[in-house]
Amino acid sequence: MAAVPALDQLSRAELVPVAFDAMLSGMIVTRAMLPQVVMAGGDLDLMNEIAIEEWMGASPVYTARMKRLMGIEGDDVNTIIKALQLDVGFVHQYMDVVYEVTDDHHAEFWLNHCGALLDAEPHGEERVFGMCHTIEDPTFDATALATNPRARIRPIHRPPRTPADRHPHCHWTLIIDEANDPVGPVPLTQLVASLPLASVPNEMPPDREPGGMRDYRGPLNTGFHLADLSSGALVGAAREFQVQSHLLVAATELSLAEHFDANRARAIVSDAWLGSGWIAAERLARALHIQHADTEALARVLMLTPMLPPGFERTVAVQGDHVHVELAPVVRGLLDAKHAGWCGVLASGDARGLEGIARGVDATATVDALTVDDDRVAFDVVPHPGAAPTAEPDPVALCRIGMVSSWTFDVTDPVASRS
Repeated sequence: MAAVPALDQLSRAELVPVAFDAMLSGMIVTRAMLPQVVMAGGDLDLMNEIAIEEWMGASPVYTARMKRLMGIEGDDVNTIIKALQLDVGFVHQYMDVVYEVTDDHHAEFWLNHCGALLDAEPHGEERVFGMCHTIEDPTFDATALATNPRARIRPIHRPPRTPADRHPHCHWTLIIDEANDPVGPVPLTQLVASLPLASVPNEMPPDREPGGMRDYRGPLNTGFHLADLSSGALVGAAREFQVQSHLLVAATELSLAEHFDANRARAIVSDAWLGSGWIAAERLARALHIQHADTEALARVLMLTPMLPPGFERTVAVQGDHVHVELAPVVRGLLDAKHAGWCGVLASGDARGLEGIARGVDATATVDALTVDDDRVAFDVVPHPGAAPTAEPDPVALCRIGMVSSWTFDVTDPVASRS
């Protein structure tokens, strides 16, 4: 078999849908983790608190990373909006966000469509209030913190919706006022920033095809579309979305350990890896138009899935009746069982997340021969044609609640259409 193409070897026709799905991964992992807080004995208030700590812990760290990658400079509202346009918390289309800038210190934005709201509304007004009030207020400010600690994002209106079909779904102001007390990083943010995961390199690869934005140094484009990026920038952004999602998982485990204990926290994020890995693999197979669940399909998804931790050189090869995968860390400390998030789960030898990824493509597949040492992870994925498919476990069913698992992107490529 020919070499399995990596992300930076894809054509734009494949890269655009893969990048969109990478951006959605933050929504998938959050859906996989937070409901388990209640299932573990917490209540909605605790779930909201952990959600706040998840996003406040991770978003200032990953926002700074994305700004460096894309050459985004400055401290005005245009800069904050650029970062929001490249944030897994504001997935394009799933969150249809419209921006309007008045001047360098004043802007507004509104959501014509909010997938997160539509997922929450069937669960009642209390859940909507928790998401759109309790969680949004501190986490919006934390995201802006990476650009200007005196920025504030405040609602003009927001759900619960009155009337029930009110549009836009919500409407916000973004104001920078030098009289505001600066928002400072919370201790969890600093802890997340110190993780090896937060420092994994992400070098922008060359463009394989002409056209598109190589960076985001120029003026703000309020109608920015992910596929406006050049092929190399799309690869860089997709890799950053992967980092963003894994930092969210790490922040959540650190928060859970404070509210429960280390063992329960690890169990929750391990279950979440199983569920989200399965759903993301299923989605990725659709995005790649994979028709048959064979070793080639498994290899393609294993090479491209954002659900394997970033910061590893990934080698995937079909070897006879199975797929062999090796992961070699490029940053010291990633393969430490004490590392928060899925790096630590992987280092501990827990294979359930890997099984979830494999079974999202082929529900008969097993993960065999998993070995972990200081500088390498290796495992085989073996399909079993004719065997009964594995029944979906509860963490997968949890991820199917709402529209995230079935969401369909419009992957029309504006760069290709102009060429």
